[in-house]
Amino acid sequence: MTAETAINSPGREFARKFGNTLVELQLQGGIHRRIENLVNDWAAEHPNLRASYLSREVDASYFQGEDCPPEALSRPKLQGIAVEGDRMYEFVAFSHGFRRDVASLDSIVHVQETWLEPKPDEPFVLRVAFYHTFPAATILLATTGEQQDLIQDFLTRLRYLKGW
Repeated sequence: MTAETAINSPGREFARKFGNTLVELQLQGGIHRRIENLVNDWAAEHPNLRASYLSREVDASYFQGEDCPPEALSRPKLQGIAVEGDRMYEFVAFSHGFRRDVASLDSIVHVQETWLEPKPDEPFVLRVAFYHTFPAATILLATTGEQQDLIQDFLTRLRYLKGW
């Protein structure tokens, strides 16, 4: 791999987009730099992504429990999912925190798509949940047509990678 290839790899592109969107969270400098460094280090180790997804919408279930401050739900947040090889990596940045998860693609045993119309004349909400063999779920959420299309593209790619 040449230096040019490493700079322009899908992993680096994912890290660049994540970092550019991270600015919108208006985090304190220290946590912002730490998150950026962690994602950039990850990208250097994982250059060959097979699929990726970024969203400013994160399901409320990610912020339940004592780990997250109450303002995590109301402040801007960011979710990134990347697939390399047989692993799915998830990154969630929010006020005062950052969460990273990794799971085997083989651990995904069920995919549930839910389309909801919360109220008449409000946009549909798409919620996709990937249920794993261990007690966990990866959830994607979208309230705009553009973001829903991105979820559908990611879901199509993931189904292809899993052979479904």
